[in-house]
Amino acid sequence: MKNPVIITNAEYHDAPGVSKSDLDLINRSPAYYRYVKENPKEQTAAMLFGSMAHKLVLESEVFDDEYIIAPDVDRRTKKGKEIWEEFNAELKNKIAIGRPLYESAKSVAESVMNHPIAARLLQGGQAESSWFWEENGVKCKCRPDYLRGDIKCVIDLKTTQNASPESFTKIAYDYRYHVQAAWYLRGLRECGVDVENFIFIAVEKDPPYTVCVYTADDLMIQLGNDIANANFKTLCDCMISSNWYGYEENPEIHSLSLPDWVTRKYF
Repeated sequence: MKNPVIITNAEYHDAPGVSKSDLDLINRSPAYYRYVKENPKEQTAAMLFGSMAHKLVLESEVFDDEYIIAPDVDRRTKKGKEIWEEFNAELKNKIAIGRPLYESAKSVAESVMNHPIAARLLQGGQAESSWFWEENGVKCKCRPDYLRGDIKCVIDLKTTQNASPESFTKIAYDYRYHVQAAWYLRGLRECGVDVENFIFIAVEKDPPYTVCVYTADDLMIQLGNDIANANFKTLCDCMISSNWYGYEENPEIHSLSLPDWVTRKYF
């Protein structure tokens, strides 16, 4: 069995290896994959909030090593300028965040840790470990939020607009969480880790920060594996051919039809 690599999230993202995010990019198109790789996107406010919530839930003891709360001052005044200059001296490589954003992320974390099932799941395991393996000579990677070896389970925290079963089922499919579950489970198994289940802890980003817990069923994992295989093959083929085409490798003229719901309404 391989051992996990203990590195920061930034170091993990910089490390070579095909991740689930890479499969998402290639799924849109090879051209899109190459563009994003050559032009990395800046972190959005939503991404920052999710990262903060993850850190507060999974690694709260080192939150202050990565983030620092910016003072709420009027930088047009002399006193405000002095306080801000002192703050910048402390900033170093930390990420500056506003207090309202911090308080919201803290409320999310408290809601998760007050949930009877979520709180029990996030005990006795390992947070934010990085794993690397090879498939067909290509390096691959995954970074489980939380790994519980004793119950053979991967636990993933998702901040979402709506954690209800009716809504989260669609969100999970749209964001390809089935591909993530399959990719992580197969990667960990390739590394010799005995894992059987993948659990999502969904927590809403707005008050009252409701939590709901889900486990990926067999059909979800099966579809995720099928899609991951297809995406991985496309990526490998493009690496070999250097042909980073758009939505189709062999362009053709397509028939443009009405959406199904329009057809049902008018015909």
